[in-house]
Amino acid sequence: PPADPSPHRLCQLRGAEPTPGPRPPRGLPSGKRRDGKPNSLDLTFHLLREFLEMSREERLAQKALSNKLLLQSIGK
Repeated sequence: PPADPSPHRLCQLRGAEPTPGPRPPRGLPSGKRRDGKPNSLDLTFHLLREFLEMSREERLAQKALSNKLLLQSIGK
């Protein structure tokens, strides 16, 4: 384990989404090499990003439904 844990992890509640930290700027545009031709890894990482986004959206929708049902059960 790192000696200085990230402050995002210290304050994160169980099951909560981590808050994204600042990202360093990228040297090259996403999905492109210097010569402009995509390679096989570009597709792989593009699909990975798409699946992660779909998973996140599904998880948020499930959480919203859970919250809605909870609020209905307590009468708000």
